[in-house]
Amino acid sequence: MSDDNEEKSPWEFVVSPVKITRFLGWVVFALILAHILVQAYHFHINELPWLLREIFDPDEEPSFATWFSTLILFVSSVLLFLIASNKEKWNYKKHWYGLGAGFAFMSLDEVAGMHETFNTFTDFAWTIPAAVGVVVLIAVYFKFLVALPQPMKSQFIIAGLIFLSGALVVEHLADYYIEAYTMKNFGYNMLTAFEETLEMIGVVLFIRALLLSLVEDGHENVFFKIN
Repeated sequence: MSDDNEEKSPWEFVVSPVKITRFLGWVVFALILAHILVQAYHFHINELPWLLREIFDPDEEPSFATWFSTLILFVSSVLLFLIASNKEKWNYKKHWYGLGAGFAFMSLDEVAGMHETFNTFTDFAWTIPAAVGVVVLIAVYFKFLVALPQPMKSQFIIAGLIFLSGALVVEHLADYYIEAYTMKNFGYNMLTAFEETLEMIGVVLFIRALLLSLVEDGHENVFFKIN
């Protein structure tokens, strides 16, 4: 008969930042490769049904790539909230919580398509106000970014630049491409593949940076415990 006062052991699982990054990177590669192959077959060999192309198209909400993007953005949000809750290690609590809320919102936007809806109300691309928002965000988070230890600071900047290159720069170029050539061609689908690759790789590198920040000194992995 067990002792009721006996302390219960927590569930513990180990996460390797290196292995997680490698796995997520291969998933990105597989998703984009599948999209390219499907579109190449459709435009250069034989037409495929729209529903089949849609589930492999990262530019569409009901697709494998969109589900994956939603997932990694949500994981980023969870990790940010975990970091924010560690009162002993990190400063700028409100900034960490703000980032967590921001990534949760981006995760929701991936499936809800709110930024695409914006374009139905205006004559200019959503990337323009988004770029202004990024400038404001950098101004608000400048001290937070400067205070980050290395190499986390560099990792955050690299991940952010890669993500924004896809989300703002390539997507803005894609708008011009649509005006000149429409969406129904192989070229546009390659642009969206490039855009989504940059976005997903940026988030994967961000997750890597967050996981590395949770690794305790003298360890290579992150240890999570659930009581």
